[in-house]
Amino acid sequence: MIIKMARIRVLGPKPRLTATVRALQDHGTVHLIDAAPIGALRRDLDPTVKRRRRDLTRALDDVENVLAGLHELGAPVADRSGIPPPEGKSARLAARLAVTVDELRARVRALADERDALRLYEPLFAELEDLLRPTAMSLVSAYLLRLRNAAALDALRTALERLVGDTMEFRPHTLATGETVLLLLVPRASGSEIERQLSEAGVDRAPLPAALADRPLADALRHLRPRLAEVERKLAAVREDARALARAHGDDLSVARQGFHDALLALAASDHAATSARAFALEGWLPARDRAKLSQTLATGVSPELSIEEVARNEWRADDAPVVLSNPPLFAPFELLTSLLPLPRYGSIDPTPFVAVFFPILFGVVVGDVGYGLAIAAIAIALGFASPRTRGLARIAGAVAFYPSVFGVLYGELLGDIGAHWLGMRPLWFDRREAVLGFLVLSIALGVVHLVLGLVIAAVGRWRRNRREAIGRGLTAGMLVLVVCALLALFDRIPSVLLTPSVIALLVMLPVVVVLEGAAALLDFMTVLGHVLSYARVMALGTASVMLAVVANRMHGAFGSAAIGIAFALLFHVVNFAITLFSPTIHVMRLHYVEFFGTFFEPGGAPYQPLRHWSPSATR
Repeated sequence: MIIKMARIRVLGPKPRLTATVRALQDHGTVHLIDAAPIGALRRDLDPTVKRRRRDLTRALDDVENVLAGLHELGAPVADRSGIPPPEGKSARLAARLAVTVDELRARVRALADERDALRLYEPLFAELEDLLRPTAMSLVSAYLLRLRNAAALDALRTALERLVGDTMEFRPHTLATGETVLLLLVPRASGSEIERQLSEAGVDRAPLPAALADRPLADALRHLRPRLAEVERKLAAVREDARALARAHGDDLSVARQGFHDALLALAASDHAATSARAFALEGWLPARDRAKLSQTLATGVSPELSIEEVARNEWRADDAPVVLSNPPLFAPFELLTSLLPLPRYGSIDPTPFVAVFFPILFGVVVGDVGYGLAIAAIAIALGFASPRTRGLARIAGAVAFYPSVFGVLYGELLGDIGAHWLGMRPLWFDRREAVLGFLVLSIALGVVHLVLGLVIAAVGRWRRNRREAIGRGLTAGMLVLVVCALLALFDRIPSVLLTPSVIALLVMLPVVVVLEGAAALLDFMTVLGHVLSYARVMALGTASVMLAVVANRMHGAFGSAAIGIAFALLFHVVNFAITLFSPTIHVMRLHYVEFFGTFFEPGGAPYQPLRHWSPSATR
């Protein structure tokens, strides 16, 4: 349901404005709006507020930068709440720590880059360790080359073999980056000629890490591993410095972040005020049930001089009021489904309770299998224990799981026809595999009930605002019922004597509806009839589901091996179950969003955003 809202106006002496805003923030129920000018009260922004907002924003940026940097350095700070320290002290601390943390981050980036470069070459040097010993290197010239592709490698090998024959060591190696480098060892006497050939061929030297760049290759391996260990030690030391900062100042920073956020929210709230040299006025919305408690809070917590008055209903429009939904625990989880659409307009009908009732029923009519119902129940239990965030979804799944089991008993289905063959289950109502026409009639009947209910809801909801439209909606519901009665009488499902009165009443009501709602009412009525036929998808999906389950059960005899047949049958059931989860969900939601909601739902509600204290969860 949509909670009744009250629009209030708070008047008081201007020196009490800041304290009043803070009290409203503590109370956490008032959705502030721009106050209307009253007499000498005008909405003129104080220039000092702009300067304070700039200072608070800069300090908050410093705090966020420090906290993000500490998290990056492996020293995350837990969220804390409490009384923040003085703003000036917190701002100075954050500015000082921001410089320190930026320096630590720069050091970590430089050390990490060097570590990654050393690790890149370590496997190469380890592989060629014997060749790079100083005793061997005294007789040869060594080159570490970078090659663009395999063709360049083959061409270089051919050219060098013509110069030095088999007196060279030619060792290509692919680095972790995918780049190919080549260690070339040639007799020292051929070094000058090799240098010339490499220069003419445009072969580049492979760059070594900066710590090894000025060393001969023979010394590179000997210095690489100690340098790598030294870099790791330095990285660990920097991260320990970050953890020390987090331990020393983390709590203060976390509390200061909340304080700066709250101060900025309070400043933004003050911008809504209308002020004069001596007084202020604030306006906002809150649930009507909280009005008395707010008056008491402001009188005792701020000043008895404050005046809290409720703006008369004839001074505001329903479209202006924010919308707050409040449903019983049984229905509340289904707000997750209605939240996919815009909020309903204030003063209209909250569709959540109707979705909570009809969505599981329609889903159960489609699925209608005890085995699948139990599987959905198991998923609901798993979601309930998985995370607090999935508990609402678990409650929806639990409600949805009940009805497939109920209709599965009525249809006599457990994993298709396994229940019939193994447990002797028999349909208590009808067999969906055979009674296709009966299943279609059931689906259409559900559509009639659903849409007639929607039209009645529309008539009741609009009675106070537009009685002509409300009567038109009611008559449309009656016409839909008359069409059904005429069809039932035509096919002798009810006494045929009712056919003529139903048709006459329908012909009388149709022009009345056109007079009340205009010529478009005829088109609207034809649309409603088309929507009724849309519920035939319930029969189509349900029949497809049971037939796929039956096909899965037949697979165990379609293969030479019983084990293979059972495996394929289980696989097919899993696929059918996945389809059963998603396809009925999508189509049943569509029947609600398009057909059912189209009869009464009025979007356009404004979200309720009360002034509250900031919390990290609100930004995630």
